Amino acid sequence: MNIRNGRILRGGDNQFISTDMTVEEGKIKAFGKAKESAEDFDASGLYVIPGFIDTHDHGCVGVEFAAEDEDFEKARVWLARQGITGLAPTVRALPIKDCIAAEKNILREAKKPSKGARILGIHVEGPFVSQNRRGAMCPPDITCEPEALKEMAQAAEGMLKIMTMAPERENALEVIRAAGELGVKISLGHSEAEYETAEAAIEAGADRITHVFNAMRPLYHRHTGILGAALTDDRVTCEMICDFVHLDEAAVRLVYRLKGADRITIISDSGCMTGLGDGEYRVGDKGQLRIVKNGVCTTPEGTIAGSCVSMLAGAKNLLSMGIPLEEVSVMGSLNPAKALGAADLVGSLEEGKAADFVVCDDKLNIKAVFIDGKKIEM
Repeated sequence: MNIRNGRILRGGDNQFISTDMTVEEGKIKAFGKAKESAEDFDASGLYVIPGFIDTHDHGCVGVEFAAEDEDFEKARVWLARQGITGLAPTVRALPIKDCIAAEKNILREAKKPSKGARILGIHVEGPFVSQNRRGAMCPPDITCEPEALKEMAQAAEGMLKIMTMAPERENALEVIRAAGELGVKISLGHSEAEYETAEAAIEAGADRITHVFNAMRPLYHRHTGILGAALTDDRVTCEMICDFVHLDEAAVRLVYRLKGADRITIISDSGCMTGLGDGEYRVGDKGQLRIVKNGVCTTPEGTIAGSCVSMLAGAKNLLSMGIPLEEVSVMGSLNPAKALGAADLVGSLEEGKAADFVVCDDKLNIKAVFIDGKKIEM
């Protein structure tokens, strides 16, 4: 099967080229003119980019990724139709035993055949976060220690790829160093940390910031805190929710100018109510109330509680700001793939990689989505 006549974002140099792309046995075989076949897809006048990968997604269309017994297929198909071909289901700050139960369910779901997005890893957003910067989460009152991380990593069977933690927590540097040995990336967030504390964590191996600006000490010009470290240290990649709710356009532009496309990862931070429209919803086994009004999700007290849109909406917002599509792709595909240790499989269009890609117009309106070279039903 060939994708013909499109402008293809070829990996390596990350440049659009007008050519054909040959797909064989679920992988990208070659670029260049190929013999026509009946299965070919005509992408004339369209762009072909890698599928998006969401490294921070709590669920959608009524499916909650932190549940200990949940079927993900409806969510995986919905995400694929949004151009998200891979994800790291994200578990909110829960007691260790509940995190492990959620991980085991994610492992079960990852092993099932699916017509939707592939599961590339797990992100545990906690439980070692600041009670003062909990956002809409209800983190347990437990000690931060390497043994707990090791227990979660062992239960995840190598699939725990990212963990969010506050660097001011007790034993934080020990946990960060242990994470490095276990192949888990530490993302700093839900934090009251001062600049020096955040920098010490980065020196120890933390290299990400969870949903930059949100649920952390605000930037102040005499005490820049964790944001000062995140925005000025070139070792740090910033997760960014680009829905223009969590950050306004000026804040998004600020992060882009300071970090550049190579140090930003677009995320959704979506919840199980995403894709269902306005209304009242219950989350978790305790049935915490979430109110969605005019597309914004909050707690009854008015705290923003994740987004109600997929990564695609954020990518379109970046494009509307004048950021080139090839840079949006780096932030939404390649950087997430690197974070999950999956860049040899997905994240860019290169020979030998999985044929996970999106065909769209210049406004990111999706015309077709392919996973493993198979066209997704839209």
